[in-house]
Amino acid sequence: MNETAFFDAMTMLAAAILLAGAAIGSALGVGSVGAKLIESTARQPTEASILQNKAFLMAGMLDAIPILAVAVALLLLFANPLA
Repeated sequence: MNETAFFDAMTMLAAAILLAGAAIGSALGVGSVGAKLIESTARQPTEASILQNKAFLMAGMLDAIPILAVAVALLLLFANPLA
């Protein structure tokens, strides 16, 4: 195995780990936001609409992380600045 093939394999592994970590982290974050939304709505039903708006905003911010991870992974795979 030459150095180029090894470097390409490690780049693919790094991109896979990057995407997996971002997806798992985002899923756990959105799940936590949803759980806290249900809990807080049960405690303060009159504030449900305000809490829901804030939870959707946080879920949107958490979903931006995997999108950025996909962009970095594609950069590594197709236009690797390290090669």
